[in-house]
Amino acid sequence: MAEQPVQGGSSVPQRPRTYAEIINDSWTTAEEQQRAKADSLLGHMAALLMQRGDSVRVNILLLARNAVIEHDGDSQTDDLWLEIDPGDYATFTAEVQEHLNSVFEQVSQRLNYGVTWLGFRETLPLIGPDWRERLHEMMSVDRPTNQARRTMPAHPQWVMDRLAFTNAGERRVYEALKHMQEKELPAEETISIFPLPNGRVLGHTWEPDLLVTYRGRAGVLEIDGPNHRARRAMDTSRDHLLRDAGIAYVDRIPVEVIDNPRELLTTLKRFLRRLRESP
Repeated sequence: MAEQPVQGGSSVPQRPRTYAEIINDSWTTAEEQQRAKADSLLGHMAALLMQRGDSVRVNILLLARNAVIEHDGDSQTDDLWLEIDPGDYATFTAEVQEHLNSVFEQVSQRLNYGVTWLGFRETLPLIGPDWRERLHEMMSVDRPTNQARRTMPAHPQWVMDRLAFTNAGERRVYEALKHMQEKELPAEETISIFPLPNGRVLGHTWEPDLLVTYRGRAGVLEIDGPNHRARRAMDTSRDHLLRDAGIAYVDRIPVEVIDNPRELLTTLKRFLRRLRESP
């Protein structure tokens, strides 16, 4: 977490902004406001379900990869769309959608964002101009491949060591881990780093930001955005599922840390220490 200096040279943690502060900030763009509203609606739905003890539907809601607000020109309303990977879409049965809609109605009325309708749809894959060749290659193999789950562009923007990343922050964390792997840890006791590994745990298919193995243990690192704290209930449920499935330790890196190399290294060293000490 970013810190700000105070009198005497000490520092205090900087309080994360609330959704209301983000949405009502005059410097926040309209696009950022819509993203904050969508994330707030999804997070409040999950937290309300968690308060009710409905962990089954919380876990289903966690399958939503994106929450997007779009304007419907016909009805002149703002709609919330939850986007789900095709492999998980069947989990959102008519009964599940009906129940989530009732939760959405309660949340949207209380928050008063002007978003009055909830819909569900499959995610669109990321493709490049070579999509025909890529799909032919995937269809020609004799066994399934994780790469078919999300088709990457022909020339991803963030690449290192022939590994593709979805944003600069992921690559920066990978670079710091690679530095520790090659420069700070002994060769006979170093780490392995797996960015964006597609994986399956009981009832769910997920793509952690980074999977790290160290001293016979596997840990997961997730990179949190600046508005992520309101989704703590969702994160906690997901972390429990990962630990139940054999992941020794799960940690989260605030996005504010990524731009501070010293603080990032300190955070990663703490992650490895806790992973090493995990039972």
